[in-house]
Amino acid sequence: MTTKPETRFWKKLKDLTPKVHWTRIESFSSPGIPDLHGVYRGEDGYPVSVFVELKCTKLKKVALTPKQISWNYSYYEAGGLNFIMVETLPNRALYIYSGGMARELSIAGIETEPLAILQYPWSGQELLLTMERFLHYRESCDLAT
Repeated sequence: MTTKPETRFWKKLKDLTPKVHWTRIESFSSPGIPDLHGVYRGEDGYPVSVFVELKCTKLKKVALTPKQISWNYSYYEAGGLNFIMVETLPNRALYIYSGGMARELSIAGIETEPLAILQYPWSGQELLLTMERFLHYRESCDLAT
C-alpha cells in the first residue's frame, strides 16, 4: 500500500517538531477544518495554539475546497492563528501561508507570495519561529489599530 504524500508530510512535520502537541483532525462532520491543531510553548514561554492545513503539489496549483477556503479565511479574520503549509513535491520546499491567504492561494497557487519558504531539509526550529514571528506581527498590528 502506497502512503499518500500528505501522510508523509504530516509524519515529517511531527518528527521535526517534538515540542508541539499535535492533534490530527479527520472531520467529515465539519468539512473545511484544517488537518492539524498544535499547541506548544513559544520562545517567550507563552503557549502558541495553531491550526495547519497540509497540502502537497507537483505543480503550482494548490487544491483547496471552498469550505477549506472559507474556514481558513474566517478563522484568520476572527483573530486565529492558522496556516496553510504546502510541500512542493519536485524539490520538497515548504511554502508557508497564513490562513487569510486561502483565497489567493486557491487562485494563484504557489505563485502567491508566502510568509516563508523553507528549503529541504526543513528545520523544525525555523518552522516554529516562522509561525511565532507571524503571531507577534499580527499582535503588533492589532495593537496599532
